[in-house]
Amino acid sequence: MNHKKKMLLPLLICSSTLIFTACGNTPEASTDGGKKPAQEGGALTLWMFDTTDYIKPAAEEVAKEMNLKLNYEFINPETYKTKIKVAVAANELPDVFGQYNGRSERELILNSKMAAPLNDVLKSTGLESKYLNGSLIKEADGNVYSMPYRSEQSEVLAYNKKLLAEMGLQPPKTWEELVNVIKVANSKNIVPIALGGKDRWPGDLIYNTLVLREDVDAYSKAQKGEVKFTDKPFEDAAQKIIQLVNEKAFQPGFLGNSDLEAREMFYSGKALMIMNGSWIFAKAIPSLGDDLGYIKFPQTGAAKDPFSSNTGDRNNAPYGLFVNVQSKQLQKAKEFAIRYSLKVNDQLVKSGQPSYANTEAKPDKKINESYAQYLDDYKGYKFIQTYWYDTVPAAVGDEYRDLNQKLYTGTLSAAEFTQKMEQIMKKR
Repeated sequence: MNHKKKMLLPLLICSSTLIFTACGNTPEASTDGGKKPAQEGGALTLWMFDTTDYIKPAAEEVAKEMNLKLNYEFINPETYKTKIKVAVAANELPDVFGQYNGRSERELILNSKMAAPLNDVLKSTGLESKYLNGSLIKEADGNVYSMPYRSEQSEVLAYNKKLLAEMGLQPPKTWEELVNVIKVANSKNIVPIALGGKDRWPGDLIYNTLVLREDVDAYSKAQKGEVKFTDKPFEDAAQKIIQLVNEKAFQPGFLGNSDLEAREMFYSGKALMIMNGSWIFAKAIPSLGDDLGYIKFPQTGAAKDPFSSNTGDRNNAPYGLFVNVQSKQLQKAKEFAIRYSLKVNDQLVKSGQPSYANTEAKPDKKINESYAQYLDDYKGYKFIQTYWYDTVPAAVGDEYRDLNQKLYTGTLSAAEFTQKMEQIMKKR
């Protein structure tokens, strides 16, 4: 999925792959917390799917500090998911690689026994103490196999303040208000909501949130078999998707547009709203500036206290940075992954995002008003429902997302959709 997370201009990377080499000449490193560079020599390979602008410079900076030659690839998210699976099967992983989020891919990597435990270098460098409680995930065997490199995320509804003001409307807080905004936008030939239906996951995230707004506990109960996926919260949410499609809430041809295309439509002022993960702030802020608006997802269903919960990604479904246990530069690869994780954390803090480690870094400029409001709201959530795809095996998740996309085509009724979903989810 693409599924996730970023205040500076991100790299404009699509399906092509960028390869970069960084070199340096600095003296030997010690294990004193990482202030001296490593011994000269050595080369590492790095794969990442994240296209955020500071991800690449942070890698270059760490490589320079450690005096390493770094060969890396930044790969389109959808391509990346397949590439990692193929590399695991073929035993052709790079030295260090980022994991796309979700239980299934994490389990794929861990079960393959190709991820190196990082405990030894975390301790020998003294860097383990920098991480906040809960940010380093220990597996059942007591080992830490991955390093964090993205902040936690959640679903948002972002809008263009200027366009909404010109329409004489306020941001929607209820389902009825959301539908009215859609109707008025269409009457003025403005795309109401930009959606990348081609990638499947953006539409899935909207449905996840609509179910949450019907019943906060619906998904967790259905997972446990206490209720069925055909029950009222799931069918009512599906009916709302159908209504959105019938109201022409999304741009013409949205099922053929990628998420990146939909985002650019919003960033460039060609769409009034976008429902997506909070990672969109990275590009939305420099693109729209003070015209960027944000609200919590509206009260669209029957759930009590709806604004105290949201869908998203927390540490139970992390984005991990792994080291290949077969790396010829194993200890250096481990140290690089740890230092890279901390360097990225510094960049997160500088851009005003949540931190997963202690750092002396400070925000380097005033935080955008809408983003500041989001950060405040995020702290106040009592419950974050993990995006469904991240909680099920990949085969189940992909079959479910194929089904979810059909809901947006108008070829299934809400009842037909939930009946098929019940069958798919039982396979987990």
